[in-house]
Amino acid sequence: IPNGIAGAKYAQAPIVAEYNDKNVIGFLGRFEEPRKGLQVLLDALAIVSRFAPDIKLLIAGPGDSAEVLNNVDSQLRNRIKFVGQLDDAQKASFLRSIPIYVAPNTGGESFGIILAEALAGGAAVVASDIPAFTAVLENGKYGKLFKSEDSTDLAKVIIDLLRDRDSRDAMANSGQAYAQKFDWDVVAENIFEVYEMAIVGNGKVGVVS
Repeated sequence: IPNGIAGAKYAQAPIVAEYNDKNVIGFLGRFEEPRKGLQVLLDALAIVSRFAPDIKLLIAGPGDSAEVLNNVDSQLRNRIKFVGQLDDAQKASFLRSIPIYVAPNTGGESFGIILAEALAGGAAVVASDIPAFTAVLENGKYGKLFKSEDSTDLAKVIIDLLRDRDSRDAMANSGQAYAQKFDWDVVAENIFEVYEMAIVGNGKVGVVS
C-alpha cells in the first residue's frame, strides 16, 4: 500500500501563468542538500540551454539561492528563478502549472511522494532511476527515468520532451490518471481491506491447549 496524497488538491489547483510556459521545468526541495540532486540538474541545464534557448528552470524550496547562483555559469543565471519556500496551496499550484517536473535525487528516498504529487498535478515527470522513484513510476511507464547522477542523460531526456510536446502531454495525461491510485480515498480503502482480512484471519485461528 503506497503513501497517500490529496490528489484532487493538485489536479484542481489554480494555474500560475508564469509557471505554465511550455519551456519551463521545475524542481522542488531543500536544494542545498546534495542528495536532492540540484547540481545534477544545473549541469544538465547547461547542456539543454544549447538546444532550447528559452528554457527556464524554476526552483522551489528552502535554501540560499545566492550561494547557488554564485556557482552557476553567468550565462545560465537568467534562465533560473527561485520562487522560495511554498505553502501547501502554493506547492499544489506549482505542480499543477509546470509542464515538466524533474526529480534528480541521488538517494535516501524511501518513497517518491513528490512524484505522485507532480503526476496528480498533471506534470510530465522526469526522475533519477533510484529504487524509490523507479517503483513509483513503474520502471518508466508513467514518467521518464534517467541514470542517477548522470547530467548528460538527464539533459537528453529533457531535450526529447521539449522537442516532442505531443508525447510529453500524452505521458502527463497518462501519469495523472495513474496518480489516482495514490489518492487517500483509494489508499484508505486498501488499508481497511487489509484490516478486514486480518480480523477475519484472526477469527479462524484456533487455540492450542
